Amino acid sequence: MLAAKARELTLGNYPDLSLSAARKMAAERRVEIDKGNDPAAQKRQEKLAARTAWTVRELASDYIEKVLEAGHLAEGTVYYRKQDLNNVIVPALGVDEVRATSPEAIVDMLERSGKTWTVQNRILTTVTQLFDHAIGRKLIRVNPAAGIKLTALLGPRPPIRRRIMLSEADLRKLLAGVEDIGVENALAFRIMLATCVRTVELVKARWEHVDFDNGTWLVPDESVKTRTGFLVPLTPTVLGWFRKLHALAEGSEWVLPARRADRVGKPVGRTTLWAAIERAFNRGDIDIQRFTPHDTRSTAKGHMRNMGVSREISEIALNHALKGMDAIYDVREEIPERRSALELWANFLVACESGQPWNVVPIRGQIKAA
Repeated sequence: MLAAKARELTLGNYPDLSLSAARKMAAERRVEIDKGNDPAAQKRQEKLAARTAWTVRELASDYIEKVLEAGHLAEGTVYYRKQDLNNVIVPALGVDEVRATSPEAIVDMLERSGKTWTVQNRILTTVTQLFDHAIGRKLIRVNPAAGIKLTALLGPRPPIRRRIMLSEADLRKLLAGVEDIGVENALAFRIMLATCVRTVELVKARWEHVDFDNGTWLVPDESVKTRTGFLVPLTPTVLGWFRKLHALAEGSEWVLPARRADRVGKPVGRTTLWAAIERAFNRGDIDIQRFTPHDTRSTAKGHMRNMGVSREISEIALNHALKGMDAIYDVREEIPERRSALELWANFLVACESGQPWNVVPIRGQIKAA
């Protein structure tokens, strides 16, 4: 029968550890062994404890690097996850040890945030995923956010606000004074309204993707919620707005470059335009019902439908995927019906801003799928 291999305990390295110090440490470890303790196992436990004694701030940094910045999530998801971490979770829990964070601390964080039901629900999702990451790293065994229900804290979810469609009268009032939000913001708003794109798709636009000769703008995969890029036809009116922005960009690669010193070389923030509109509302410069970024898209769709644009083409104008339509249309290529619909819509917006009457008689099915 083979003899068991003798176990060893490393005390240190010579000459960092002197011979006399080593003898003293060995004597102390011998006392522990005589008591039935295992110094080697204790040392391993101490190393393990030190390795897993992360703070929530350290965990958040690792989560951002390994998950949020890995390139697998939609840009909007990454933006709001980081916003939740930087503005709520880390300020409230950052100094706490991950393994010591309690459900009560997370509930307190949510209640103190003062956010709406919807935003608190998003924060709860973010903090749950953060501690799932901790489980994956073997820092903890149980997620402290598991089992927390927002309905128990705030009651049932409030009714979801319905999208609104700005009327022609609303658009005439809004566009007549649109310059009050600033030249660049006004141009950006006109383009976003006329092309039916999402805010982030315009914010991330680069000049390399704008083709002035062919009148197109390619929105790349990484800027799109669905991760599938698409081609936006640019009508002469919209091209004119892009040319004005090009002159204002002063050589920047971005269609909407940031102006702040700490953001040089980056695009404007995704909330910049809507913050300017909100300030205009608060000043009383805009005297119509308040609207959100999503409402600009529902407004465009509603008016195009009223002008005779078919449901299929109006959905394509908003880059909505319809079952069966992908076999007919390639959103990365020129779609004549989409161009016709957006030209009709842009002309209507110009009439609203200039105060001219709009005399087009709606004809059902005027612009429809081939």
